Amino acid sequence: MKIQSIDSEDLPTNTSQNEHFQAVVKRAVDRRGFLKFGSGAAVAAFLAGPLAACGGGSSDTPATSLLGFKAVAANTLDTVTVAEGYTATTFVPWGTPLFSTGAGSTWSGTGSETAADQARQVGDNHDGIHFFAIDGTSSSEGLLVMNHEYNTTLSPTFTDYLTLFGPTPAPANTLERVNKAINSWGCSVIHIKKTSNKWDVVKDSAYNRRITAATPMQLTGPAAGDALLKTSADTTGTEVLGTFNNCGNGFTPWGTYLTCEENFNNNFGTTVDTATDGRTVSMKRYGITAGTSGYAWETQLDRFDYKKEANESNRHGWIVEIDPFDASSKPKKRTALGRFKHENAAYAFTKDKRVVVYMGDDQTNDYIYKFVSTGTYVEGNQRANANLLDTGKLYVAKFGTGATTGDFMGTGEWIELKLSSIPSTYTTYTFANQADVLINARLAGDALGATKMDRPEWVTVHPTSGEVYVTLTNNSGRTVADEANPRTSNIYGQIVRWRETGGDAAALTFDWDIFVLAGNPTVTANVGTTKAGSSNVTADNTFNSPDGLGFDKFGRLWIQTDGNHTNTGNYAGQGNNSMLASDPVSKEIRRFLVGPKQCEVTGLTFTPDSKTLFINIQHPGESGSGGSTWPDGGTNMPRSATVIITKNDGGVIGT
Repeated sequence: MKIQSIDSEDLPTNTSQNEHFQAVVKRAVDRRGFLKFGSGAAVAAFLAGPLAACGGGSSDTPATSLLGFKAVAANTLDTVTVAEGYTATTFVPWGTPLFSTGAGSTWSGTGSETAADQARQVGDNHDGIHFFAIDGTSSSEGLLVMNHEYNTTLSPTFTDYLTLFGPTPAPANTLERVNKAINSWGCSVIHIKKTSNKWDVVKDSAYNRRITAATPMQLTGPAAGDALLKTSADTTGTEVLGTFNNCGNGFTPWGTYLTCEENFNNNFGTTVDTATDGRTVSMKRYGITAGTSGYAWETQLDRFDYKKEANESNRHGWIVEIDPFDASSKPKKRTALGRFKHENAAYAFTKDKRVVVYMGDDQTNDYIYKFVSTGTYVEGNQRANANLLDTGKLYVAKFGTGATTGDFMGTGEWIELKLSSIPSTYTTYTFANQADVLINARLAGDALGATKMDRPEWVTVHPTSGEVYVTLTNNSGRTVADEANPRTSNIYGQIVRWRETGGDAAALTFDWDIFVLAGNPTVTANVGTTKAGSSNVTADNTFNSPDGLGFDKFGRLWIQTDGNHTNTGNYAGQGNNSMLASDPVSKEIRRFLVGPKQCEVTGLTFTPDSKTLFINIQHPGESGSGGSTWPDGGTNMPRSATVIITKNDGGVIGT
């Protein structure tokens, strides 16, 4: 995700000397002898070449492609354009009432609702999303659970809008405005039902609820109760208010939702002696800005002031587990999974049925992690599985160039984040205990030599092969170029995949490769270089900044973008942000959908029969000057919303 014109993930806070992934790629290419061609084009072809076997099938050349739809051309329209033979229907935009009476039961159309109203309406900036069938199998009724990441600056016409970004946000701030913002972030649990082929919200359902930046939550796992998690309001270090900056998501096989806290640092600042920094090493490593923050919540609530409550920020940046079917349940922040800017969470099973969660830290030069539970999954026993994410081992990835077991670019290893492994030579930060290691997972990754990556975003696991894919959305600030990637700024991004040794998610080693190197072959200057992208990038499917990522149950890889939508210069011909699909065996990529102006396309989930796809459109018209009025049109303000996609013949999506 990006925050309007301020893309905080592009500002690296990792000052360690750890090796960058790009250096690993260069060594891999050197080792395999591909540099002798002396041509960027040759290298680009190589990067896509070894991927034919990645689909997990028995043949490198499938009889038929997984992609059964006609590709959509790029465009800059202010609408959702979907593949021929499909229909896209707008659903539950920001402000949609969840209840038929009382506060928030109507939408004004201007965003002028009160904080109390917003607490009972669908939140702002839809992101990660998941459909939970009401009975485990229904494709016509269920709970739609989604994240609401942050607030967008919109046209100044809507002066009542709660956003505080601007040249001088603090003077206009009030407690009501901050509380309204707090109530527009977090998650929505929405009971929905399809009748006569039309989906509607089941208003007043006992399932409907908003989980906000003020909802009471429990800190669980190894770090719960640690001194670094205690505040004046919570001397136990186990109770915390709220979740915010909820980006991507995950879900568990026992039926719970995982919401991922990403850019929490943006909500902390100080009003105390702002001329003096006062931040700790940890605060700086996690990107908390000295002085007043952009949102200025700290001007109204002391818990967001890092000089008044030094530990409050440690209580955010976690993965939160939510039981969508129990509206009275308290969300749980699972500290065993580590604290960093979580993008999403993708689960897998080890061969002995322990649970693995793969995660990316969405910041330039930060890391990829995996958690392996101590306990094993028990099919059909939610109670036995309820606390599986509280005990286990957390690992960070280190990519290398060793000899692989297949046609891959290199090997890698998983390094456990544990106190006893921190080298005595590491003096940047002193860890007090294992809880400290989890609370400051980034610093532990620095100490253990993890590989710096180009902003790890969504992770997904192939449904049959178990191979893992991650989007590295971009690294526009990179100043190092080499033959394997001659981009002094990696403005297009790439998707990397790896295969765990022995096909076991518990393995401590893996082979890795690059699935697609995004680029733009329509720009003349890019031809013959890797700026054009790998060989599976064409003039028809060119894209930049892959972000959202997910497999459907048939093995189609769905790719969503959140990048530059100017359609000019390096981005000419790429149009608005879009959603593409890929066949991992043939490596073919086709554009399936294009979003409205200045939006991000994000989040995806299917009904069990795979005949309904839900995605989210976030921050249309985000700059305020894009002219977007999607989805309501006319002179209305743009709103984030969900889009329901169905095939006109009633078939499976993507076929």
